[in-house]
Amino acid sequence: MRSIKIAWKSLWERKLATLFIMLQLVISFYLISNGFIQLSIPDYASETIKKYSNLDLEKTLTFSVPDLTSDNTWSIERYLKLRKEVSGMNEVSNYGSFSTAYFILSDLKNSDLYEEKNQALYKNSPLRGKEKLSYMVYFDESIFSSSKIKILKGRSLAKQDFAAEHHEQIPVLVGQDYEGIFDIGDTFSIYWFGEKLNYRVVGVMDRESKWLDKNDYISMGVRDLNAAIVTPFLDYQKNSSPFVISSLQKSTFVSVQETDDRKILSEKIKQAATQLGLPSPIVRSIKEELDAYKKSKIELVKLNLYAGVFFLLTTSIGIITSTLSSIRIRFYEFGIRRVFGESIIRIARSIIIEVFLLILLSACFGVFWNYYHSATSIIADMSSVKDLFGIALFAKVIILVLLLTFLSVFYPIRVLYRESPYKLISGVEN
Repeated sequence: MRSIKIAWKSLWERKLATLFIMLQLVISFYLISNGFIQLSIPDYASETIKKYSNLDLEKTLTFSVPDLTSDNTWSIERYLKLRKEVSGMNEVSNYGSFSTAYFILSDLKNSDLYEEKNQALYKNSPLRGKEKLSYMVYFDESIFSSSKIKILKGRSLAKQDFAAEHHEQIPVLVGQDYEGIFDIGDTFSIYWFGEKLNYRVVGVMDRESKWLDKNDYISMGVRDLNAAIVTPFLDYQKNSSPFVISSLQKSTFVSVQETDDRKILSEKIKQAATQLGLPSPIVRSIKEELDAYKKSKIELVKLNLYAGVFFLLTTSIGIITSTLSSIRIRFYEFGIRRVFGESIIRIARSIIIEVFLLILLSACFGVFWNYYHSATSIIADMSSVKDLFGIALFAKVIILVLLLTFLSVFYPIRVLYRESPYKLISGVEN
């Protein structure tokens, strides 16, 4: 405790130099922790997709047609034909799509409670102030069967639910955050491209239920469904708008029985697209997409890491200079302490603690800054952010802190160690 007090006092006496060094260290640890996070994202996405779905990363493919836009009716019509052809190919064992969107719910029994709940849920998120919106996930039957959604109360979605007509009451599941806001049997409605659709709650999902984020599942894996509404993706909805049709490229999955079938299926899809007059599609497995994402980010990651390490090394020189200056100013104090029997090891320990506290505090600020930036990102899912900022990241940061502390105190302590008490008191340096 005494060593810590002495360390704080010494840092405070050099507050301007300390502040400048801390600023450099905070930036360094922000860049380095961000690099570590970017490196771990593809592996994290792979692990979470396998954990929360039944999708085989090597046997599940996506296909997308370049330059397909919702305003090109000709291309949209042919893309629909391509989707139909692909679903019937011999190599295909499973085929389906999902979609996500935010909708305003109408005709709620507990509309005030619902908005109050959303206000609390969205408090520290980009959705703050948009309490009327709810996150809805649309599954067709085959993709829902690939999920691992667990039911806390009520029932799950059944085969007949996916065959519902759009003028009927469509069964839905709600996340556990809405338990007590929605009861089994409650109804509500939304407007789907101007048409009113009616829904009925049939079940409440368990808190461990998660699914892929349509917008960014390659980089973030899955997001939790605690504040989500899961509903069947009706054929009427999938074909209701060119915008919806074109957007399904990101979230349509084709599964094959054997890994060797991927190449055969890929060639068939490209051939079918050519016959329809469409550009050759990009066909990749989820694993290939994850690898491509990692490859595309590696240069940015290297830049972050190199910049962070450069800042650390230059800051280390500043720490050494500042520590040497502090030691020289305190020569008399250290000399007296040694004369009265205090060991050089104990004096060195106070210097090590001083530098360690400076670096550790800066590292905490840098990592917290990175965490805050990630948590407030428009695409952030808090459960994913918390997982990424876990023990593995902090272990790497602590190792860096210890290494930097050693590099920064080795020479100053060596200078102090070779001086006799007499020379320390007299202020003379060898």
